[in-house]
Amino acid sequence: MSTVKLIAYDLDGTLLTEKKELTARTSAILEKASSMGIELVVTTGRALSGIPDAVKAVSGCKYVITSNGAGIYRRKQLIYRDKSSLPDDGAESYTISNDSYELVAEHLMDNDRAREILGEFGKLQVMPDPFIDGKCYMRADKAYLIDQMDVYDAMKEYIRDSRTLVENMDEFLKDKDIQKITVNFACDENKHRIDSEKVFEIASRYPEFVAVEGGIRNIEFSAAKATKGNALLELLDSLGIDPADAVAFGDSENDISMLKAVGTGVAMANSLRITKEAADKLTLSNDEEGVAAFLEEILQD
Repeated sequence: MSTVKLIAYDLDGTLLTEKKELTARTSAILEKASSMGIELVVTTGRALSGIPDAVKAVSGCKYVITSNGAGIYRRKQLIYRDKSSLPDDGAESYTISNDSYELVAEHLMDNDRAREILGEFGKLQVMPDPFIDGKCYMRADKAYLIDQMDVYDAMKEYIRDSRTLVENMDEFLKDKDIQKITVNFACDENKHRIDSEKVFEIASRYPEFVAVEGGIRNIEFSAAKATKGNALLELLDSLGIDPADAVAFGDSENDISMLKAVGTGVAMANSLRITKEAADKLTLSNDEEGVAAFLEEILQD
């Protein structure tokens, strides 16, 4: 393996455990990498507002690629709470808002076509959520479907907390720049994704949008240029780093372009089969701290 100059990592199913936690071990190895001068980059399908503060606060993580490559942001500063607000255990406490970041690049969906496909999805028993300017939105009349998703409670909680409910979505979106649309599915008693076949049929009529599966078996739509791989290559070029000197970690279909773009693409043990096939290396699962295990091996003193 060549000298590592940049490490990129997905969040759900990769860096974070199934409880949506960044472990102390993983945080420590990322901090070590940062101290060695290695750039750290979050590459996620989440919007900027959905990235946990603990992930944003890793000192070397200056850049975040969001919405599957539709938005690239650079951190301007950390905003710390008054020390008097720290918990009794003395753990570090912080608040990092969207305002702590500046937009570097953005690849948007065509507004008219995005609103059109959202209207079609809205007729189904699914949750079609647009991502705009680092935030997520959901039709208010679809929120009840979250309880019917076949995912861990921590993921349901994340979705509820990260969505702003909107009564009239089409009217709301008329003057908005749409980065991505995520379609989440309710499931029946057999864990079948309700209306998933209809979603794929509708998607086939919009070839200008890239459709990939996320870590919770959702479907994510974005402009053709908006992939994690394209965004990471764009960032690498701006930083003057050869892709051969980059390592990337992922688990889902939306990570494949990123794993192929760098010198060393690493898939988690819990990855989809197609993601494992696209990777150069395999590591342990996210609940086994696979990112930390791999980095501890390659960053030995």
